[in-house]
Amino acid sequence: MSFFLYKAIMQAKKQQRVKMGMKIKVLAENTVYKRGYLGEHGLSLWMETKEKQYLFDMGQSGVFLQNADKMNLNLEQLDGIILSHGHYDHCGGMLAWTRKHKSCENPSGIPIYINRRAFDRKYSKHPVTGDLLFSGIQEDAEKWMKESGNLICTSEGRSEVTEDVYLLSKIPYATDFEAVPARFLKEVRSEMYQNEEEPGNEYQQPENLEKEKTNQSHLAADTMEDEQLLVIREDQGLCVFAGCAHPGMINCLNYVRSSFPGEHIHSLVAGMHLKGCRAKQLKLTIESLQEMDIDRIVPLHCTGMLAIAAIKEAMGDKCLLAEVGKTIVL
Repeated sequence: MSFFLYKAIMQAKKQQRVKMGMKIKVLAENTVYKRGYLGEHGLSLWMETKEKQYLFDMGQSGVFLQNADKMNLNLEQLDGIILSHGHYDHCGGMLAWTRKHKSCENPSGIPIYINRRAFDRKYSKHPVTGDLLFSGIQEDAEKWMKESGNLICTSEGRSEVTEDVYLLSKIPYATDFEAVPARFLKEVRSEMYQNEEEPGNEYQQPENLEKEKTNQSHLAADTMEDEQLLVIREDQGLCVFAGCAHPGMINCLNYVRSSFPGEHIHSLVAGMHLKGCRAKQLKLTIESLQEMDIDRIVPLHCTGMLAIAAIKEAMGDKCLLAEVGKTIVL
């Protein structure tokens, strides 16, 4: 085969990918129907853009690795790993990743993008018993990422990963029907009260507090400043990905629209954290999604089965259903 023929074939394949749109493969999710695949409460997506391949979240265990093998995906060829926030069901799989790479210390140097606040010590209250459960990143995984991983910590606002690929964090609470999640907490050291403003906390550091007491910690409401949205600009418009949308799905989308004024949101793939929400919140969320005229919506993970059914009924063919092992073209 001549060089020019090969080049023409490669260009044709690239144009076909552009025409088809971005490809998503579900590696971890709450539902699974295909034989030989594993599911869990968590989220992990493999995605292919026009030029790049990314992993979005890692679920809560090594399930994403097993399912990737089943789908014949080589995760060593990724252009980046994006962790949406510091909860166990999105970063827990990092422990399995570290065990796989410990001996070779991440030779591929795959960048790992995570908000710096994702390493806060995070907790959640059990919805039934009220027991306090650790829900953050495990210490061994955090240690490996910081010492051996190609870690890129983002901060608030808009960060550019590469051309047409962005991360947005510190999502503002703006709507009147989406509030700070009540059962999520984080550990806050007293020294942070001196140096940083912690939303939702009115504690003031006494001037005469002894120095050794600055390491005391307190539990405070977690406003999920670490949650970051992945926004990829494709020919059809913006493709938006959210791990859990803890600040509220519509707050997240309004933040995308204010960050990319005048640009059309083509697709939304998201855990929307609507499981068990009030009927009013679900109703207003669906109405807002309809008003935004998004071409493709894929609700999954913490959206909850009842909310997914309601979105599907309201959006019709615009709503695509996801499960482990499924490939979705946006």
